[in-house]
Amino acid sequence: MKILKPFILICSFVLSSCKTNYRYPRFDFNNGPNPCVNAFKDRVFLSILSEAYKGTDALKEISKRDVGNPYEGIYSPELFKKIDSIGHDFYNKIPPPELCECDKGQNYFMAQALHFYASRELDSVARAELKKISTDCFKK
Repeated sequence: MKILKPFILICSFVLSSCKTNYRYPRFDFNNGPNPCVNAFKDRVFLSILSEAYKGTDALKEISKRDVGNPYEGIYSPELFKKIDSIGHDFYNKIPPPELCECDKGQNYFMAQALHFYASRELDSVARAELKKISTDCFKK
């Protein structure tokens, strides 16, 4: 018993010294490390929503107050067509809702669009498409 108390004390001291003080990095309002990728993903997100809310005034109302992505570094009509097709294709693949008794036409459009926006898959697609148009996005 005399040996057990110091052993417990030493173990608790060692374990408490392993505690880390990890802090999350602060959010970068200036569009992060690659504003081109963010601009690409933002346009995909809005393309999904434009398809989901087609025939409503939802996006018209949003555009009265929201000016979109502050980074205007990519501009290519061909790229915009590609981005819009990615968004429309994604919209068409959204499965019907399973967890709610939704009315016809209702779905988890915003949540699905946000999940896709945050996915590594969309990051990869954005980088690949931006490299095809040889932007200055990846030159440093």
